[in-house]
Amino acid sequence: MSNSETLHVADWLKQDSDEEEMTNNEPTTCLFCTETFPCIEKALEHLKKHHKVDFYCLKKKFRMDQYSFIKLINFIRRENIEPDRLHDATESFWDLEMYLKPKEYESWLTYDYENMEPEGHFKENDEEEQLSLEEIIKKQRDRLEQAAEHLTVMNATVTRLLDKEDREPQSVNGISHRSDSHYFDSYSHFGIHYEMLADTIRTNSYRDALLKNKSLIEGKNVLDVGCGTAILSIFASQAGANKVVGIDNSEIIYHAIGIIRKNNVDNVTLIKGRLEDTVLPQEKYDIIVSEWMGYFLLFEGMLDTIIYARDNHLASQGKLLPNRCTMSVVGYGDDELFNRHVSFWDNVFGVDMSVMRKEVMQEPLIELVDAENILTEPNCIADFNLLTVGLNYPNFTHVFELLCIKCGTLSALVGYFDTYFELPEPVIFTTSPYGKPTHWKQVVFFLGKPVRVSSGEIIKGRILCKRSVKNSRSLEIVIEIAGQKYFYYLD
Repeated sequence: MSNSETLHVADWLKQDSDEEEMTNNEPTTCLFCTETFPCIEKALEHLKKHHKVDFYCLKKKFRMDQYSFIKLINFIRRENIEPDRLHDATESFWDLEMYLKPKEYESWLTYDYENMEPEGHFKENDEEEQLSLEEIIKKQRDRLEQAAEHLTVMNATVTRLLDKEDREPQSVNGISHRSDSHYFDSYSHFGIHYEMLADTIRTNSYRDALLKNKSLIEGKNVLDVGCGTAILSIFASQAGANKVVGIDNSEIIYHAIGIIRKNNVDNVTLIKGRLEDTVLPQEKYDIIVSEWMGYFLLFEGMLDTIIYARDNHLASQGKLLPNRCTMSVVGYGDDELFNRHVSFWDNVFGVDMSVMRKEVMQEPLIELVDAENILTEPNCIADFNLLTVGLNYPNFTHVFELLCIKCGTLSALVGYFDTYFELPEPVIFTTSPYGKPTHWKQVVFFLGKPVRVSSGEIIKGRILCKRSVKNSRSLEIVIEIAGQKYFYYLD
């Protein structure tokens, strides 16, 4: 990846250690009484000693991550529950999206629960060393009863626990078929296939790559990954392929089979299934073709499956189509767009809803933007060679320098990608604001504090991209610019 470096989550957290220390030292009010403590660690000890609520045990019992604890804190505050309800919990009934929204800010919400360890947070009281034999036996009996309770509910919770992702994000290839079913179901609807097929930039690019390079395709065996309506499989057949195998795990595959029969394409075989779980008619293929790109290129994580296909099914000296993709950002200033999607919340029919702004801005806007409002030269932030890229591809950081080409108010960064078929007859298409519109559009990352810029000025910043812990197909993005840090979630 050019001009980029892999960034581990631990490195990013280390950079913010000073900020976290300040947060941890904020006065903290108990979740179940009015007592206040100088820091959250003392409050956690109080919870365990006086209310018998052990956050570390809850973390281990329900495999809780940072989001789960935020939901728990907000649930306790909103529902005013008693500690006993947590003692008796056999499932994480607080784990609902509605509890992500806090009633008000408090230090409980910013504590780093994912790195919480029993040492230093939950010190055993010195008095426990003086426990009598009867007290020790009672304590052990309570632990055995708790263990028995865990075994009782195991059958009901085992599926949830297996599907629950670990704190470190994993690739799409590593998640269960059941937990990934919603992704494939989304491609069972006809509307999304119409949108893709009607995208002439997309569809013509693939057709040109195949039909204008017939000498490369003739007599070869082709694998079409995520074939959908099988249009690429048909193009490969028209280009002279020997055999074509298309695979897709959505229900659209059954309509694709009808399309193949209707058009009398006799050298295309279609299979329903997830590639990682399927035995193909043959192991190796000369060419693997796929339209895998998502918003901001990496959304949906289908590149994981292409990497799996490459490593397991691409013949020696085989070709990937496309074989290279780049990601870029450009500075953007459109006051009308900013007002319509961000400032809108300041006055909604006379009601101040500005508390919504922060969360609204964390959801990048998928929009066709006007190239007239571009304020800077583009900056390539990632360059992927698909023949060599590894599964860590979503996790990178890039320091950018954006040269301003006109004066204006910088209110957003706009992301897009370019796709390359580096063949004897090369084909390239872009999703840039300067190019013809595609169904991918562009991704708009609004800045909470727009900045006035002048022509010739260089705007420096940094963008971090990483795979989401909550969903392997989603992205978490952080942009540092003009002394501010902004967080975005593409999911």
